[in-house]
Amino acid sequence: MEHLRRKVSIVLLVLMAAFLMADQNLLPPNYQQIMTEFGISEAQMGLVSTIFVATSALITILWGFLSDIGGRKRLLVVGVLIGEIPCFLTAFVNTYPELLLMRLFTGIGVGSIIPIGYSLIADMFPENERGKGYAFIQTAFGFGTLFGMIIAGLIASWRPPFIIASVPNFILAPLFYAVAEEPRRGEGEKELREVLEKGYEYTYKISLEAVKKSFRTRTNILIFLQGLVGTVPWGVLMYWLVSFLMVTRGMSKETATFVLLIIGIATVIGTLVGGYIGDYFERRTPGGRALITGISIFLGMIAAMGIILYPLPPELSLRGWLALTMYSLLFLQLVSFAGPNVTAIISQVNLPEDRGTIFGVFNIINSVGKALGPLFGGLLIEGLKNTGYTNARAYEYTLIAGSLFWTLCAVIWFWIMKSYPEDVDVVKRVLRNRVEELKKSEL
Repeated sequence: MEHLRRKVSIVLLVLMAAFLMADQNLLPPNYQQIMTEFGISEAQMGLVSTIFVATSALITILWGFLSDIGGRKRLLVVGVLIGEIPCFLTAFVNTYPELLLMRLFTGIGVGSIIPIGYSLIADMFPENERGKGYAFIQTAFGFGTLFGMIIAGLIASWRPPFIIASVPNFILAPLFYAVAEEPRRGEGEKELREVLEKGYEYTYKISLEAVKKSFRTRTNILIFLQGLVGTVPWGVLMYWLVSFLMVTRGMSKETATFVLLIIGIATVIGTLVGGYIGDYFERRTPGGRALITGISIFLGMIAAMGIILYPLPPELSLRGWLALTMYSLLFLQLVSFAGPNVTAIISQVNLPEDRGTIFGVFNIINSVGKALGPLFGGLLIEGLKNTGYTNARAYEYTLIAGSLFWTLCAVIWFWIMKSYPEDVDVVKRVLRNRVEELKKSEL
């Protein structure tokens, strides 16, 4: 019965994450329509998405800290509802400032899912299966984003998708609170599992000194750095690709959205596959998870450049759609291998009581690039046009510039490969010592 409840808890967590993330891509397919309706520029349009991503990133440190000192299940439900109410209200805004305000409040709620959800996953899965656990929730993020993309691209008006994306969580959140179990903190650690099953309680709490110490952990610093540069391409490509295809290839909104959808499906599959492959290589050799991730990011970047440079026709034939699908599934998926492996590494180089906060810090730094991407893209497009480039060239060069950030990201992963196993050993030693302390305290 307990095993079944754990599975139900994971399913409900995944579903809530999916619908919460559906909000991520409701705007990009309609950038051109919204710019026309409100009479705004590319830079102002990019700012709307930047506000949303930046707010969700900044607020994660608060959600993460609260999750490390209190009940995570209750906090997650509150966060989901805080995010979905303004998402619903976005459908009824009448001015550009109102749109900015609703996106800001939506970001506050969306920021809860990463530190709290990741902390729960760390305790729901043993460490040697954690890549799979993070692949589940990150795949849910991806499918939620794809769902949002589909409804935003196929519905003529840009407003109804915000209602469709938000309503399911008004049902799922209370259900999660009523049904789901909250795992014991530290339950996923092999060193702690035995004593926890005997009734011992893991009483260690987060402290400021522990957080400061985590920033002296070399792997944490490298993970933060790769996230900073590695998310810039996502912020540029995922938010501006539809407009790029409409402006440079003459595609309709629907056709351009389906191209983005195919690419999005490939990256979602890559997230799931990357978690399993990372676990496989890590079992074979310490640091193997980082090595395969670095190689995959570099190859995926080359594949992304191919999509930007290849002259796709305005309307694709069946053969063209099949070729694009196969290309994306075989090559583009590689660029998303980092997601589950990043979170698996963070969970293994940080102590259980610190993880929620560290995930929050990571999400802030990780989202800087993603938050700057939409605004960076809009400003660069405007800047290039102002210097004499055509609309088509301005959009193309902007997407190329954004993609190149993945090169530095891939290089950093080879540094992580060397530092990661050493930092894991440090955490394991601490946990073994704590097990002995827990046993002695009961004598």
